Amino acid sequence: IWQQSNLSLQEIPFWLEDQLEHFGLWKAASLYIVIYTLRPFLLFPATLLTVSSGLLFGPWLGILFTIIGENASANVAFSVARWFGRDWVKKKAEISLQKWEQRLAANGLVTVLVLRLLMLPFDPVNYGCGLTAVSHRDYAIGTFIGIFPGLVAFVLLGGIASAGAQHRLWLLGGSVVFLVFGILLARWIGRRENSATA
Repeated sequence: IWQQSNLSLQEIPFWLEDQLEHFGLWKAASLYIVIYTLRPFLLFPATLLTVSSGLLFGPWLGILFTIIGENASANVAFSVARWFGRDWVKKKAEISLQKWEQRLAANGLVTVLVLRLLMLPFDPVNYGCGLTAVSHRDYAIGTFIGIFPGLVAFVLLGGIASAGAQHRLWLLGGSVVFLVFGILLARWIGRRENSATA
């Protein structure tokens, strides 16, 4: 669409803003959230949708709409894996795997939190956790908290294109800060857990 439009890269944010005004912000936001929720079945990369929300809606609304869409997407994928695959995994699991699963279930919240903070591939984590003994409650809370730094970082990255020149450096800096913060927090939690179990 961009190639056919003959728009320069600098003109795209203004064109998107114009299209959004005609379509309506809340209709666009609802459509974005629905697409994000169904995204695991469409095999569309989560990161691209997250970045695009910053471009489409700006950094602040982009963060809000992505929090809703990304959490809905994660929980739908988890539920599908749990519904269709958990019983099969339970039956096929060997004794060594069952012991590992018991430990995982006992420490599910922290495990999911660390997986999310490390920004491991989104869908494999969703489906993989659904196949394990991690409770849906631990998964949902760990996901909600754990995706936040990466989500904010990528939305801010997308928001750079739609921001004025004076705000771009702040958005880029904020993006880097949230990325680094998420990784450092994951390492700190991991070390704390290792020393507690040692």
